[in-house]
Amino acid sequence: MTLNVDLVDIAYNFAQQKHRGQQDDGGADYFLAHVVQVFNILRKVTDNQDILAAALLHDTLEDTETTYEELVNTFGIPVANLVMEVTHEGNSKDGYYFPRLHSQHGIMIKMADRLSNISRMEPWDEKRREKYLKKTKFWKSSADEAAQK
Repeated sequence: MTLNVDLVDIAYNFAQQKHRGQQDDGGADYFLAHVVQVFNILRKVTDNQDILAAALLHDTLEDTETTYEELVNTFGIPVANLVMEVTHEGNSKDGYYFPRLHSQHGIMIKMADRLSNISRMEPWDEKRREKYLKKTKFWKSSADEAAQK
């Protein structure tokens, strides 16, 4: 797969700078442990430059002082819109919700994000793990059916 080195490199450097000093729940560098992991997951299934750039930028609106306008000015509307699409809006009793998440590309990024989070859940308490897994799961199992009866 061929990468548009400029767009991806700019997104990498931008996100690395914006997330500088952040740590994940296990104390690892957030950018390397999570953001780059999301990028690497998607790199295995697509060479779409907008998806890969948005993957690197996916948490900048939530976790940094970055604005949507800054993303538009630096990366263009398609990338900024993908980042906005995967950015949570508020918090309900079930957790964060994503009212703009609708496109194939946005869902690809969100699934890679979820996979990365699930792979790094060890420091979380049991209640948080259960809540996250329940919200992530989109299929019904026999245990789910039994619980509803």
